[in-house]
Amino acid sequence: MINPQGFVEYPAPLGRSDTGGQILYVIELAKAIATKGIKVDIITRQFDDHPEEEKINDFVKIVRIPCGPKGFVAKEKLYESMPEFAENFMAYIEKTRKTYDLIHSHYWDGGYAGNILKKLLDIPHIHTPHTLGKMKKIEMAAEETHPTKLKPIYRYHLRIAIEQKIMTQADAVLVLCETTRIQILQHYIVDFEKIHVIFPGVDTSIFTTTKNAFDKQIKLEKNAILTVSRLVPAKGLDRVVESLSQIKNKVPFHLYIAGGESNTMSDEEKQTEEQLNTLIKKFKLEKKVTRLGKIDHTTTLPAYYRAASAFILGARYEPFGLTTLEAMACGAAPIISSVAGSREVIIDGLNGFIVNMHDRTSLSEAIVKLISDDKLRKKVAENAAFTTKEHSDWDKVVEKMISLYLNLL
Repeated sequence: MINPQGFVEYPAPLGRSDTGGQILYVIELAKAIATKGIKVDIITRQFDDHPEEEKINDFVKIVRIPCGPKGFVAKEKLYESMPEFAENFMAYIEKTRKTYDLIHSHYWDGGYAGNILKKLLDIPHIHTPHTLGKMKKIEMAAEETHPTKLKPIYRYHLRIAIEQKIMTQADAVLVLCETTRIQILQHYIVDFEKIHVIFPGVDTSIFTTTKNAFDKQIKLEKNAILTVSRLVPAKGLDRVVESLSQIKNKVPFHLYIAGGESNTMSDEEKQTEEQLNTLIKKFKLEKKVTRLGKIDHTTTLPAYYRAASAFILGARYEPFGLTTLEAMACGAAPIISSVAGSREVIIDGLNGFIVNMHDRTSLSEAIVKLISDDKLRKKVAENAAFTTKEHSDWDKVVEKMISLYLNLL
């Protein structure tokens, strides 16, 4: 697994810069593959004082390769160091005398390195883009969603060109939902047969409706609404706050925002946090919004999902959204953005609600509908939990993944 960006540690320190669903997906996928007796090395970038190797279990290891400056580097700039990353990884292979059968790269920085290593190692390369530069440019283009001073950091033209080259040269492109496959075919030149769709999984032994000791520690206000994400414009937290401002005098509610506090916040995250705080004050919602900050992903977070009356994914651009599966598995009734890939697991009105998050009134109406009808909310929550148990357990997902790998060998 080639994933240079973020803080790749175990357990994943979710909420730190560039460390969210993608990092979680890579680690959980590696662990799931390992249950079938396959060894997996997650290759990432070494910086600060992180050790060269970190063992997750007998079959999964994190290997950190130094490149670029000594400190953290934002994902938008990592591509500059990928040739050095690949060169140093080859030196690591020579030193350890390791052999690999297949490369699975993630995001465009990893894909860039994956293309180089595919040639050097002469082994198959499968790539998962996670997000697409072209789609992010389209979805985030509007001025109200994308402050001008943030636009240069995304390097769209360069990113899109590199993504095209990655997908042209990779042996297979794996995406997490049908929407992304369609978007690739619309905006990039890639053979249809090369693109494969395998939905991600969720650990249903951790994310479950069964309560434990951690649930006793969680005390939420009536009609608790939970959202879980990093503080970046794409996550649409401002949309959630603006929608709730429309109903603050109509129904009781309390919004809980998990994630987003870090000692390594990027300029983008700092600006998003500032915007969010300004909106909360503007609409006089200080007593109706609680920032939870970073909470433990495998202990406290499931308890928060179980305690919440509703879960909201308000994204402007979200190729999937693993938090959707986590919330559903814990029996939280989900309200999901119509642009999120995870909407593909939702049957609107049955196991969740799909809403155009740009329309603040539609979102506020969906929230009121859900929290005002106990019978409806309970039914939606039960159906959501059933959906994930039947279709999204990692043990079922990984069989499809291994089949794809074997077809490339």
